[in-house]
Amino acid sequence: MCFLCTFLFSFVLVNAQDRPTKDISEVYAGGKVNGNEYTNDYFGLTLLAGSGQFTAGGFVSAEGRRARLVDVEANPENWQGKFEIAVLADLLAANPLIHSPEQYVRAVRHQFEQQGMETEKAESPTEVAGLTFVRAVLKVSDSGHVHHRAIYTIFLKGYILSLDVSAATSEEIEQLVAKAVRFKSKTK
Repeated sequence: MCFLCTFLFSFVLVNAQDRPTKDISEVYAGGKVNGNEYTNDYFGLTLLAGSGQFTAGGFVSAEGRRARLVDVEANPENWQGKFEIAVLADLLAANPLIHSPEQYVRAVRHQFEQQGMETEKAESPTEVAGLTFVRAVLKVSDSGHVHHRAIYTIFLKGYILSLDVSAATSEEIEQLVAKAVRFKSKTK
């Protein structure tokens, strides 16, 4: 009897993990902007634009493996008030060499370093709206101004879901994410 229960439990667990992931085009199309709010029911995500505005920067790649789901930008006259938040989704199955959010964030951080950015905080776990993401923060120098850029990543529903956030300081990035990002479901 014990063997039978174990067998049935493992069958259910394997089948639950093998459920097909929703196509990225459907995930992208399911995202909706309503005024100052973006929602994506697939991920249970709500993104509030705050003092920024949603842009037309979203797209799905031609291969259908990744998408920039939405972009928010604030471009006030004051350099210190500028920020951007982008929500990105990459199909996990299309990235078989990526085994953890830490590995993904490390790879992105190294790409940013090759572009001349300087690491301020290496990969570390952080909570965003009740879910555990991995985050890295870098410094960006542009026309004499120093800005910060952070990547937050989690594996969620068959995707590598990332937030690409920039603001004047790493503290402002943390505040932006805390105010702007909400999740309905806390299940993976």
